[in-house]
Parts: sequence; structure tokens; C-alpha cells
Amino acid sequence: MAPPLLKLEDIRLSFGGTPLLDGAALSVSAGERIALVGRNGSGKSTLLKIAAGQVEPQDGDVFRHPGATVRYLPQEPDMDGFASVRAYVEAGLGPADDPHRATYLMEHLGLSGEEKPAELSGGEARRAALARVMAPEPDILLLDEPTNHLDLSVIEWLEDELQRTSSAVVLISHDRRFLE
Repeated sequence: MAPPLLKLEDIRLSFGGTPLLDGAALSVSAGERIALVGRNGSGKSTLLKIAAGQVEPQDGDVFRHPGATVRYLPQEPDMDGFASVRAYVEAGLGPADDPHRATYLMEHLGLSGEEKPAELSGGEARRAALARVMAPEPDILLLDEPTNHLDLSVIEWLEDELQRTSSAVVLISHDRRFLE
């Protein structure tokens, strides 16, 4: 088995004295497909944020393979400060990433790139956020409720794209059909 690109061990995090995560663990190797399932409020999104480096645990070990790229899709993307969807999506690219992939994804997601982020519907914002995290073809995709606000045709497209990607995928979803 390949060594992990990402490993969380014995993760602990409390809010106001109440433990949210108590000894949580996650290990992600290249190409793996992992679904985090559980009740709302059980810490799934927080665990993804820790994996993405957006939240620091109070205790435990976090290992990210040096050089491994990680992209995180939050439930509510923050597009403040971007004049267009294209600017938002391309801001997710690294120096060596192909900007044509961003254009390809926007086109397949029904976006021209000229849309103003403040005027997007929930579904359009979700599609823009998906283009942003998928365009760089990261080593690990962390997706928090990726099908929220999407219509069936876009969900089916996303399923196909995720099956084709070489990225490891860790996702949270309550959509049982999508998880299959």
C-alpha cells in the first residue's frame, strides 16, 4: 500500500469545553475515495478543515506529504473580492497549473467566467467553487457537500469527473446515490 499523502492521528478539538473531535483519525493515499458520513454536528466538516489546514486541532498529529497539493471545497464558498467567476476560479490555480483546464471546467459547468460572484445563484456559486478546486488537478480533493444546490445533470457530470480524476477524493455527502 502506498504511503499516505495526508494523515491525521488522534485529533482532538473542543468548543466551549464540549469535545467535537476526540481521537479522530484519517489517512489518505493517492487515488483513494473516502466518504465521511455521520450526523450533522458530528465534526465531519471540521475534520476536513483540519485536513485542509484551515483549522488547527488542539491536540493530535497532522501530516501532509511535502509537495502534495490539497484543494478544499467548503459548503459556502467565499467569493468576496473577486470581480468575476473567472478571476475566482483562476485564483485557485498554482503557477504550474493549466489555465485552459479552468476554462474547460467552467464551460462544462455552464459558466462563461464573466458572471459577477455577488449575482450568482446557489447552484452557480457551487459550480464556480467546483471549477476552482478541480482545475489544478490536486493530489487530494476535500469536498464538503459537493452536490448541494446542483441539478441532476451537473451531479451526473461531477460523478463522471470524479471517477476519471487521479486525485484522491475525501467527501462529505448526505446524497446516498452520489456516494454509491
